[in-house]
Amino acid sequence: MRVPRMFVRSSRCHSAIGGALVISAIVATSARAQARPQPNTSTADSVSVAAALHQFLVAFENLDWPVFRAAFSDSATIFQPVPQMAERVTGPRGIDSTFRAVFAAIRAQARGGPPYQRLEPVDLRIQPLAVGTVLVTFELHSPERVGRRTIVFRREGSTWRIFHLHASSIVRPPGGS
Repeated sequence: MRVPRMFVRSSRCHSAIGGALVISAIVATSARAQARPQPNTSTADSVSVAAALHQFLVAFENLDWPVFRAAFSDSATIFQPVPQMAERVTGPRGIDSTFRAVFAAIRAQARGGPPYQRLEPVDLRIQPLAVGTVLVTFELHSPERVGRRTIVFRREGSTWRIFHLHASSIVRPPGGS
């Protein structure tokens, strides 16, 4: 193999170092070419979390309790967007009692269904934070308010579950967009 001209040095020391660098580069390139490509974990995690988020939102739209509840880790924490539920919700009993009340309120106002509501994420952002942990943020828009959502998903076994959900809402000013 011929060494490219840019690696040829005038002194013996530089020539030896240059040759060693070229050989190292060739060996490293060959090893990389023969190695099996590893899947991009953060991309795979993002795709899996996007699917988990979609499943969660559809379950919430349809008020499908078993699928909705299965989306949460048993150690999840939640901040609701309404003053009547100002305290942090923690664990299975808190999640169950809080969201069963939310489901009942939505059903009471529904004119039909399912779906009982539309949850269409706007400005969705999925950010892997570490192996097995992904941050999701998005907004929910209505004529009256902007709902902001931050969800931390954690992989539990082979399933992505909601480990933390923070929901807040901002009332739009009259005539605002």
